[in-house]
Amino acid sequence: MKKNIYLVQANPVYSENDKTVYIPYAIGCLAAYAWADSTISKEYNLGPFVYTRADIEKTLAAWQDPYLVAFSCSIWNMEYNKAFAKAIKAKFPDCLILFGGHHVSPDESDLFKYNYIDFLVHGGGEEAFREILLALSSGNDLSSIANISFRNSENLIFTNEKILTKTTDYPSPYLEGYFDEILQDDIKFSAIIETNRGCPNKCAFCDWGVLQKKVFLFPLDKIFKELEWVSKHSIEYIYCADANFGLFKRDEEITDYLVKLKKDSGYPQRFRVNIAKDITDTLKSIIEKFHDNELDKALPLSYQSLSPAVLKNIGRKNMDLTHFGQLMALYNRLGVSTSSELILGLPGETYKSFCQGVCSLLENGQHRSISVYACEVLPNSELGSKLYRQGFAIESVKIPFYQIHCQIPDAEKEILEYSDIVVSTNTMPRNDWVKSALFSFFVQALHNLGLARCPALYMRHEYGVSYYDFYTSFLAWAEKNENTFINEIYKKIKTLSLGIARGQNAWVFTDPRFGKLAWCLEEITFLEFALNSKVFYSELSSFVREKFTWGEAEQSLLKFQESLLKKKDRNTTPILSDYNFFEYFESIYKADPVPLKKASYLLHIDDKKSYRDWEEYARDIVWLGRREDSALFSGSRYNPKQATP
Repeated sequence: MKKNIYLVQANPVYSENDKTVYIPYAIGCLAAYAWADSTISKEYNLGPFVYTRADIEKTLAAWQDPYLVAFSCSIWNMEYNKAFAKAIKAKFPDCLILFGGHHVSPDESDLFKYNYIDFLVHGGGEEAFREILLALSSGNDLSSIANISFRNSENLIFTNEKILTKTTDYPSPYLEGYFDEILQDDIKFSAIIETNRGCPNKCAFCDWGVLQKKVFLFPLDKIFKELEWVSKHSIEYIYCADANFGLFKRDEEITDYLVKLKKDSGYPQRFRVNIAKDITDTLKSIIEKFHDNELDKALPLSYQSLSPAVLKNIGRKNMDLTHFGQLMALYNRLGVSTSSELILGLPGETYKSFCQGVCSLLENGQHRSISVYACEVLPNSELGSKLYRQGFAIESVKIPFYQIHCQIPDAEKEILEYSDIVVSTNTMPRNDWVKSALFSFFVQALHNLGLARCPALYMRHEYGVSYYDFYTSFLAWAEKNENTFINEIYKKIKTLSLGIARGQNAWVFTDPRFGKLAWCLEEITFLEFALNSKVFYSELSSFVREKFTWGEAEQSLLKFQESLLKKKDRNTTPILSDYNFFEYFESIYKADPVPLKKASYLLHIDDKKSYRDWEEYARDIVWLGRREDSALFSGSRYNPKQATP
């Protein structure tokens, strides 16, 4: 009689209404490779995939005598997996439990801490998983299998580490039908595709290059067939799990094939990638094709840090800022949306170097989309090692982990996950971490999301006021001016930032006015000010009048800035301005500035959309549209026209 094997990859559900879930690609790969072996297909039966955070008791009630259960472990499901595994052992004591994936610690002591775990797989899982099943079937010694830990009576065995290179032509779980059954479920799926595996970079904060140092290319024919499968099943969104898409010349062929599929069938609609660090002519061509065919909303040009000391500490080399500025100007001229990422809390960073790094991106043209993430201590990263942490006096706290733009779970009913984030180093004490976080939240809300971008740009280009001085002055004013609405929101975000640093609350926040989803703190800041825009702009006027030179042009500028912000209600009124502000700011984005001219300009608004409520506004403007600068009426939705005298 066949032994029953069950695989678990508990993915989060995005959006209450759409119920969108990623296809469980990792466990699908395990199944496709293992059951391609005739011995395994003869000896073992594969049970239904568990691909969401399903009710554990109900799931176990439906299972038939499980022999082995394998869990794919990530930051968003580790605690759920532990609770599930513990429940399995309680009900089926002889069932074997295997943990693998990015969040499996290299520290073998985990096996002693959790006595319900029998095996750990370190690194890529296909070959190790298949060899474990074969060894269990034949009774062979498990110690010859590379990259695993397991119990042997009361002893712990930790086998040799090596890069497994038996094949790059793994069977495809898509093409072999392993997802056909779950596609019948009443849920909307997104897909994951790999065109290669591994990363040549060794950034200390990341585990990608540690788990797979060499890059292996998957066969093009297989990739094309998988993309055809996605298109045939009308799946809208693909996440490409390559570490550096565009690193290889053939990636342009893949892009061309994606474009063809979308033109022929409409699917996939989006193809999200991690762009290679070096911008080559091939990558430029790929980016332009992505934009022209709307395959990606905003292409990443990421830095993580702009401090030379930090880059040395984390083993990273960034794109030259001059080249970055040229690319930003080019993409702004072409209308290509881009985004840039920074990480808060990296070793060697100071309050000033971090804030000036944010402003360096603004200075070089990244006005529309900067995202700042907390430095996560990943168990398989160099930064996660005890020696590395001691060397930089790294202190971290565990905070509740909630997926952005997902519903926050009920702590009394659901199993919570936790994020281990850096909040202090030998160059950035905890108080400076809080100040840095506040600076980043407000710059993202005011500048990148657009609330005060125009006056900041204007002061920089007309009076030489640096972005750093403009936004540090704003924060100082916000803290000082009690009994203002801006001060109220400032204190709210500061309290939440302090809570993060103390391990008391999450990096995200929910507000019933904007639905049940989790929002980043910069998004909450923006939404608070947008909801109360008249009060905000009245107080913003007080700030700029107090701090900077202000006259007739500047007063017109504030009116123009307020008019640019999309409101919840329909806006059909053209914007009348006494200066060529729209042309002026667009020319700055394109690094070809024109002088400010006084004349009457009438800007006709093409985008007439209104929103049912603030929940829909938040969803469309902040979640779905953030990287496309959707909070402001932009060039594609404007027809600047000099008014008739």
